Amino acid sequence: MLNKKSDSGMIEGNRTASALVAPSLQGQIDPKLVQQALHLIEQAQRIALLAHEHPDGDCLGSALGFAHILRQIGKDCVPVCADPTPDTFNFLPGLDTLQHTLGDEQFDLVIALDAGELSRFGAIYEQHKIFLQRVPLLNIDHHISSEGCGQVNIIDPTAAATGELLVLFQQQANLPLNKDAAMCLLTGMITDTSSFQFTNTTPRTMEAAAQLLRAGAIPEVIVRPIFRSRPLPQVRLKAMVITQAQTACDGRLIWSYATDETLAACGADATMDDNMSGSLRDIEGVQIAAFFKNYGDPRQTRLSLRSMEPYNAAEICLALGGGGHARAAGASIDMPIQEAMNTIVAMLQRTIEQQKTEA
Repeated sequence: MLNKKSDSGMIEGNRTASALVAPSLQGQIDPKLVQQALHLIEQAQRIALLAHEHPDGDCLGSALGFAHILRQIGKDCVPVCADPTPDTFNFLPGLDTLQHTLGDEQFDLVIALDAGELSRFGAIYEQHKIFLQRVPLLNIDHHISSEGCGQVNIIDPTAAATGELLVLFQQQANLPLNKDAAMCLLTGMITDTSSFQFTNTTPRTMEAAAQLLRAGAIPEVIVRPIFRSRPLPQVRLKAMVITQAQTACDGRLIWSYATDETLAACGADATMDDNMSGSLRDIEGVQIAAFFKNYGDPRQTRLSLRSMEPYNAAEICLALGGGGHARAAGASIDMPIQEAMNTIVAMLQRTIEQQKTEA
């Protein structure tokens, strides 16, 4: 399946016994796509691995984890993300190698992870448009809204996380998997499934996670900073967001917001608002939860949406120019925050009332 004629014999010669193979994870990705992706990797020596803007555990874990894998076969890997990393993820092995620019653009390959549109990579895309149009690009993502932005696109919406999809790729390509890579990829899976609680968790998800545990990943090291330990300003921010929440449709719709003023009042920063929409959704009776935030540019509002059946957050956000998953999605809206809230809350109310009528 592998091309053994790469300049250094790198991929074929550097596989080790650490590439434990699980038969149940074989054949999950189209073999032609695996072959095409491997060809791009074989031909490259210096590789940039992109995590999307406003980074979360899956994009960071995927970029860092895949870099750990590819370094084991002799590749020079540079993980890149336009935005600062939330302190929550300071435990990630290799985080100190993360850069915030493509610099001199001396890369043979770019691997875009956890997003299927180049615009999702924020300032990296804006600053390097011409380069990204001409460099070989491999796109690996699991969002249902992804269209693919590479010469080779591996997109599987049935994967709970891009981290899961990278485990499948590692298994089929028989690439080495060490503890650092396993820790990073498991972080992506844990964050995107809320510790395997969400309905996107499948038997395959658990089998992929088991491979990461065999390679040395320790769930407690991941779970504690993400779901348990919180700095006091972040707890105050969450309390204020919940205090400001409003409801409609007999409590089935809930929404709240944060601005620069909210952050200042709590002593928090913009990296501390992770999963606010999830906290709102967990309130009893809620079926759609919307969190609006506006930092810096008063004309730009970001929406984070969470939903329960029968509502599809990805479909709602696609209509707003965003995307994501059925239960978790987001969008950027070119409106001041109050106007955005008024417009989108009215749309969500109509969505709920229409569903009530149809039921």
